[in-house]
Amino acid sequence: YGHNMRNGSMFAGLLKYRSGGKTFYEEHRYITFDTLTEHHVYEIFAVFDTTASIGEGFDYHNFIEGNKDDFEAFVYECLHLSYYDTGIVPEYGDKLITLSTCEYTQTNGRLVVVARQIS
Repeated sequence: YGHNMRNGSMFAGLLKYRSGGKTFYEEHRYITFDTLTEHHVYEIFAVFDTTASIGEGFDYHNFIEGNKDDFEAFVYECLHLSYYDTGIVPEYGDKLITLSTCEYTQTNGRLVVVARQIS
């Protein structure tokens, strides 16, 4: 989670996945995630808006780990809400990463970018 400042100083770049559409996605489809001991690459499969208001929107932040049905339901909802079809459908067992930041088109809005690990 990161706070998108209205002045564009932090995390505003994620909003380009919405405003730049599929063209921006195609030019920026990978996320690298490094720790002190590991390097991983993730491929984005969904970009969508939702609200963090209690009882509304998609509870994407509550999915951490689950059984096959839970995983498939999470992926289905991400794909259903996504602004564009990336052609990528994660399978049970894939590792996912979710990036989330504020977006200001709705009350408590969140822009969510979800990707699967490919290396």
